[in-house]
Amino acid sequence: MPTKYYLAFASSRDLEGAAIELLRRHENGVKDSHIPLMESTMDYFIPEMLDAFLVRTVDAIGLSSMPTKVVHSTADVIGKTAKMLVPHLLKKRSNKELEPMIGFVDEIYIRPEQADNGLASTGCEIDQATYERMKRVVAGIQAGEVQANRAELSELMSLTVDIMLEGFMKRAINLLKHGFVVRKIADGAIATCQAAGHGVVNKVFKKLDDEQMLHLANYFDTLILSAQR
Repeated sequence: MPTKYYLAFASSRDLEGAAIELLRRHENGVKDSHIPLMESTMDYFIPEMLDAFLVRTVDAIGLSSMPTKVVHSTADVIGKTAKMLVPHLLKKRSNKELEPMIGFVDEIYIRPEQADNGLASTGCEIDQATYERMKRVVAGIQAGEVQANRAELSELMSLTVDIMLEGFMKRAINLLKHGFVVRKIADGAIATCQAAGHGVVNKVFKKLDDEQMLHLANYFDTLILSAQR
């Protein structure tokens, strides 16, 4: 099996269980609507993603109260925006129409036996060059070369925002056909999330001291994985 590369977070038992059940129901041709289970899966996915990429980053770095507040409020904005969007995307969809989204769940669900860390994870695929760049910058900071890698890690944090939006949000939205109104709602939601994500990078992550940069690199390292799939 080929090696694939991801920005990913360890899935909770609830998220993994919901994904497995959704895939099982689809495989078995269950006639009942997949919408409730799809919504349940998203209800777990959205806060867990934000917790991994924003909230737990604060804990790892050890930020003061003001930057912490910025990160938490950003996570809240993105979370509410994404949860608002989900019902619009799924409303009145048949199981047949939902097949691309179910394929998407299968794609982002990394089984424990596939992941290099042995954990059930949810991941957004990245190319090998980006993976190797991230590992190189993280290793450089861990080796004490903070100043030499500071600007590039900041760039990678901005890139991470775009990768997550493209790989999780935009990709999922584009898998389904939408009318004009839903498309406008989706475009607005994406713009809101993108502005909020880049805002927290500029206000918080670009202003870290050397020790905080090391903590950020150590934590970021846990979000980069490879998988045999």
